[in-house]
Amino acid sequence: MGSSVRYRAACWAFEESLLDALKRVVARSRCDCATLSGIDSTLAAAVAKSLGLSPRCYTVVFTGGLPRDLMYAEYVSKWLNLELRYVLIDEGYLRRTLDALLRCVGETAHELCVELRNDVVFYAALSEAKRDSCRCVLLGSGGDEVFAGYRFMLELPDEALEERRDRYARSGRYPELLIAKCLGVDVVAPYLSQEVLNVALKVPASCLRGSGEGKALLRELLTRLGLEPVARRAKVPAEGGAGTDSVCVTP
Repeated sequence: MGSSVRYRAACWAFEESLLDALKRVVARSRCDCATLSGIDSTLAAAVAKSLGLSPRCYTVVFTGGLPRDLMYAEYVSKWLNLELRYVLIDEGYLRRTLDALLRCVGETAHELCVELRNDVVFYAALSEAKRDSCRCVLLGSGGDEVFAGYRFMLELPDEALEERRDRYARSGRYPELLIAKCLGVDVVAPYLSQEVLNVALKVPASCLRGSGEGKALLRELLTRLGLEPVARRAKVPAEGGAGTDSVCVTP
């Protein structure tokens, strides 16, 4: 029996349970907006669409960098027939919003250069959503942490990986949630909901590692929903997706 067949046999039931949980959480949220960047947020938007919802999507683009999310966001918006709004920011925006961003994330930003250029992506998207009077915004928060999307997680033994996932689920750093609260924007993070976590934390490591790229379960669900080009994407952090990884703005 080939490795892909073994994967399907062992993990199919988890896929079904996870998809059902995601659908329940997204359906209850009735969010009219969503961020759109990588695998996690794309799957949340695709689930919403499958339920008859059409959230307006936001993708942040740093005009002075190389935004890797751009072509994928355009593809997803066309495939799902969702409105897409690009939030254009430049280095001046980073400098103008730095103080406000720091007030939102407080002491959770330890590596300022790296973390703030990541956090400003969420700040820009959620600020725009607030200006557009979004009722609530779907986020992909927790996808990497709970479903083993980080390279270093894939190098851990199974037991250590499961412990790390559980720790992230309970106390991970999710600056976008702090920013949303700071800005007064209602958000829903399906992957961090208790309903989804009840399924996710039971998924064995083998169903997450896949061929070594991580988040295999989420990638399989995206493929089933017709979004295979996104499912095949390599992991790109928020700053890489928006292009802010080319700058370093600190106080």
